[in-house]
Amino acid sequence: MKRLKGIIILLILLFTACGVEKEKGKEKEIEKLEYKGATNSYKYNLVIPQILNLQSEDISYFNLSLQENARLIIDELLESTDELKQDIPYEAIVNYQIKENNFGIISIVLKIYLYTGGAHGNTTLETYNIGTKNLKLINFESFFNENAQSYFEMKINDAIENEKKVKNTNGEEVVFFENPEVNIKNAVMYFEGDNIKFVFPLYELAPYSSGIPVFEFSKDEIKKYMK
Repeated sequence: MKRLKGIIILLILLFTACGVEKEKGKEKEIEKLEYKGATNSYKYNLVIPQILNLQSEDISYFNLSLQENARLIIDELLESTDELKQDIPYEAIVNYQIKENNFGIISIVLKIYLYTGGAHGNTTLETYNIGTKNLKLINFESFFNENAQSYFEMKINDAIENEKKVKNTNGEEVVFFENPEVNIKNAVMYFEGDNIKFVFPLYELAPYSSGIPVFEFSKDEIKKYMK
């Protein structure tokens, strides 16, 4: 019965607390969907993008998967608080940024914050890159050639070993673990201006206190590794 009640509450909140705001550009129109809800046990504010006026299988997949992921986050939040009486409400916050760039790519960065107990919550980034010409989702393998992985890992290892200044997503300097293992496939990437940026998750290369590290490479530097 509690499970059924949670689902009913979820559906009511989804359909009554969904706001729409549009961001217009020359090549795209982004619809902003917002889901809000709060009780004594939890609160959430999820803002996700939807791409309009551009049609392809990948864009349809992007739009639907983000909606489904938002519903899953809310559902899991309801389930985790169903039997608990915690002092601090569990929380979920999702928002996004569109990164303007000179690569001909729609580059979207989704920031997800979840608190489900303990000393602190955790933040993760998801990135989505869509080519404006073919309207296909871009990943590391589709954008770079077979030599790119070793090059980026070498450069990142070099930056860490030589204690070069690397910033996190808040613009603060990162202090890394000693001899961290760098795997570029564990990072997410997005495009901004004339640069590509690789973002590694919390705890991957540095302690929680150092935040989320970001490594930046210019278009000129990576040209020979692009397909």
